[in-house]
Amino acid sequence: MESTESSARRQDIRDAFQQISHLPFPVYVSDIAGNFLFANAKARLFFGLETDQGLEGCNIRLYYENPQEREGLLNKIRTVEPGNWLEDLTVRLHVQQEPHKIRFVCQPFFDGNRQLQALLCIGDSMSDLEWFAEFEDTFQAGFFEMDHQLLIADCNATFAKLLHFNSPAEVKGRPVGSLFWEPEKAQALRLEIMEHPHLKDCQLKLRRTDGAMVIVKMSCITTMRDVGEISRVKGVIRDVTFEMIQEEMPVGLFLVNTDQNGKEIFSRVTQALARIFGFDSPDDLLTRAIADFHPSPAAYEAFRGELQKSASLGKPLLDYYMEVQDHHGKRRNVVTNVRYVTDENHHLRVGAAYDVTDHVSRHRRTLEANFSAVLHTYIATINGLRDTLNMLIRAHGHGIRKNDGGVDRLVAAAELNRHRNRFETLFSEMKKIATERGIDSRPLAGVQKYWNNLAATKETEKDNAAWSRRNLIEIRKSLESLKSLPFPRELLKNSRAEADEMLRLTSMISISISVDEINDRIPDFYYFRNYLLRGESMQQEMKATNIVPLMHDALQHLEEFASVNKVSVVQHFNPKEVMLVNCHRSSLSRALHSILHNAIKYSWSKRLEDRPPWIDVRMEKKTTEVEIIVENWGVPIRREELEDGKIFQFGRRGRESEDRGRAGTGIGLYDAFEVIKEHGGHLHLSSEPTFGNQQNIYTNPFITKAFITLPIVP
Repeated sequence: MESTESSARRQDIRDAFQQISHLPFPVYVSDIAGNFLFANAKARLFFGLETDQGLEGCNIRLYYENPQEREGLLNKIRTVEPGNWLEDLTVRLHVQQEPHKIRFVCQPFFDGNRQLQALLCIGDSMSDLEWFAEFEDTFQAGFFEMDHQLLIADCNATFAKLLHFNSPAEVKGRPVGSLFWEPEKAQALRLEIMEHPHLKDCQLKLRRTDGAMVIVKMSCITTMRDVGEISRVKGVIRDVTFEMIQEEMPVGLFLVNTDQNGKEIFSRVTQALARIFGFDSPDDLLTRAIADFHPSPAAYEAFRGELQKSASLGKPLLDYYMEVQDHHGKRRNVVTNVRYVTDENHHLRVGAAYDVTDHVSRHRRTLEANFSAVLHTYIATINGLRDTLNMLIRAHGHGIRKNDGGVDRLVAAAELNRHRNRFETLFSEMKKIATERGIDSRPLAGVQKYWNNLAATKETEKDNAAWSRRNLIEIRKSLESLKSLPFPRELLKNSRAEADEMLRLTSMISISISVDEINDRIPDFYYFRNYLLRGESMQQEMKATNIVPLMHDALQHLEEFASVNKVSVVQHFNPKEVMLVNCHRSSLSRALHSILHNAIKYSWSKRLEDRPPWIDVRMEKKTTEVEIIVENWGVPIRREELEDGKIFQFGRRGRESEDRGRAGTGIGLYDAFEVIKEHGGHLHLSSEPTFGNQQNIYTNPFITKAFITLPIVP
């Protein structure tokens, strides 16, 4: 004992030790430096100390597997009120050259200044099972036990929560078949576990109490009573719904980091990406240098240059087409979307890539002759992905869904704000309790940091949702670290519930934005399909065709696209009028569709109450020609691009066309120009400023007009 410790205090500690020294467990006292003061026979036996050996020179620190671990325990012990015991402490020790896992309880003794002086401890060894059991509630896995009738005999809170039950008590006694998405498959499970008593990673579809499907992987161990009779089944399930979506998505996802030598390497990839580079397993691609898969150093640097350029503008690199080579040296064509991870100083990036090799290699023969056999999969995949995201909205978007099944983002934002206010109140209460009880406030700093981050506003709604989600995940992690502190359990539980709900809402907002983006891109896929099929129609003879219904059909086809983009379309012609032109019907329809689609897509996206975005469509029959004018209020086209005709070049997109992430192929205007020219007509564009701003100021909307003239049938 330190010399400053009063004899009265030492006697108090001795008395406390003697009162419990008869217990059949190791009981000992150590001072703040770790020196043993008292130890009963069990403790001496456990630590390998002779019965008649003095305790001088014996220190508990010598037994710690990690001496620094004791400092963490002392910090936790210092928070205990004098006279109280701290339970369920665990530590790894090395005693007589053997590792031991120890669980102990401790009563601290303080001096008059509330400085920790000594520890009275009762400890005992733990089995591996006991050691890991304490982490059960921390892991996001559901533990369960079934009896011989396959009734749920027991489960943990995670199991109940995964199926949206309020507590394990609500699950106990239920037939396992009642939890299945398809109850009739319970019998198949019985046969499976009888045939394979040690079942691992069996995929099941379960039904939550709110009707949503959750896909899990189950591993279990079955005890058989007799041949053909089950006695008991114990196991664990984990939610793999989102993992399945990630793995089944026909797009290669990747994480790239910079190693200690400054080389960019694959750190995480999906099976789809491994296949692009010719590997059977994602593990075969990990840690390989990115540069090795580019056909030349120049190609690699060109890609990096475009990525850096986009990053300097705070944007991801989208729809970047490039050639790569797999590990067999075979060239492949891919399209990638990639961005640097925020705050990682360009040392970490994430992205997706899909293989278009077959399309490129056969684009003249196969794509034009039989496009449906090549691009149909892409369109079906995008539609399937949209359906999958809509299923997620239906499953997890309770309370914020619109009548059409999407997410009402205004309602979601209002709900999010309500839960933020609740969390703010709970967190304020937590800080108040920390102050009142003298709890170390440093663990709260993590929560405070990421909570403060939520106040930062990003440029777009999508970035805001992603930013909020990232910080809410960190808030959840920080809340987990508070479990060991003496906060009211209900307060911590409610705080976690509010954080979970905010995370759900931000996830639904992100998915809703993704669905809108998919809806925005789908017309491009259909247009591209029609473009590649153009060869068939151009081989046919032109026929006299009424162009009015062609224009009317194109407008109707784009009606949903205009609605999604909140663009008003005004039609200034009579749909019943007749204006005959000689044409290839499908090609001219495609050209009209392209011009209308561009007008809608590039309408001004900044919502102004006094002037919502719009397009006007006019058709007029003149003496020898039909004149069509498509006018929109939107993104400008630079004067130099109009004057030199670059806007009509293949693959060329206007410098302002990527405003707010609008994607495109750079083919539409080129194709429309060529089609109209082949039909003996002419296409030209004008783009003039509004609001009185100068011609070279492109930050305000312009009035852009497409003028089409086609000769009429005499």
